[in-house]
Amino acid sequence: MDTIRFSLMPRLTKPVNLPPADAAKLQAIVKKGTHKSRKIARARALLAMSSGKGAAAVQAEGGISTTQYYRLKRRYLAGGLAQALEERPRSGQPPKVTPALEARITSLACSELPTGAARWTLSLLNETLVCLDYGPAVSKETIRQVLKKATSSPG
Repeated sequence: MDTIRFSLMPRLTKPVNLPPADAAKLQAIVKKGTHKSRKIARARALLAMSSGKGAAAVQAEGGISTTQYYRLKRRYLAGGLAQALEERPRSGQPPKVTPALEARITSLACSELPTGAARWTLSLLNETLVCLDYGPAVSKETIRQVLKKATSSPG
């Protein structure tokens, strides 16, 4: 009868050894504090990894989860500092409101009122937008946000 042997020793992981230039960049990101909070958390975690702290200590210090810890470590070891700090582009549905549609909504709100209307309402803007085939029907909230962004008020 053959016996199967399992190793009771944990698998050794590669340590993160930051070059002085990378460590200086990470220190600047953490110290300055003007970057996105997720980028700052990643920088803190990488600095903690390089100081030889364990996974639990790095997670607590960096404010990251277990999955984020291992993903960050793998991305740094595979691609370096830039790949570890920056977020990858997200897939998904493209936005319905393009800059061209925003311009059309704004110009429509600034144009003359249709006959029988006392003022532009969000619903009237949406109906007119679809009738003139300027773009797809969007919600009233979307039109409100576009007009707010353009610092314009309907009416």
